[in-house]
Amino acid sequence: MYHEKDFSFFVRCVKKSPEWINEETEPALLEEYMKKYEMYQGEWRIWEENGEPAAITFSIEWSPSNEKPWLGTILVHPSKRSQGIGKKVIRSAAAELKEKGHKILFAGVAAERLDWIQFLSKAGFEQFKMEENSGEAYTILIFPL
Repeated sequence: MYHEKDFSFFVRCVKKSPEWINEETEPALLEEYMKKYEMYQGEWRIWEENGEPAAITFSIEWSPSNEKPWLGTILVHPSKRSQGIGKKVIRSAAAELKEKGHKILFAGVAAERLDWIQFLSKAGFEQFKMEENSGEAYTILIFPL
């Protein structure tokens, strides 16, 4: 679960993730960015490794676009990357959704972010389709539960 005290961790992750800043928002606008997602009634969540924050996610259990769960953000702290933490987080979140009776988890990534698509693919997501939104191409991925 995410608490207000976790905000500084989120800021540290964002400051060291220029690709995320380019796609999403700058650290100075992070609070406003988080508020934009309140209407989706999703969950910001901090994931720990060895008692320390390691990653942050935002996910929703019901999306208005297809009435399915979506992983909207996963950001692993740069010092914790390439250690399998992202995979663990995704698999944990997927297991929780499966327990609730869901069959699939969706994610959408800007089509030019090949490194993000590769990361999600290594974690178990499969490419599903391409979509266009406001003139931008997105790769839609699915994680069967």
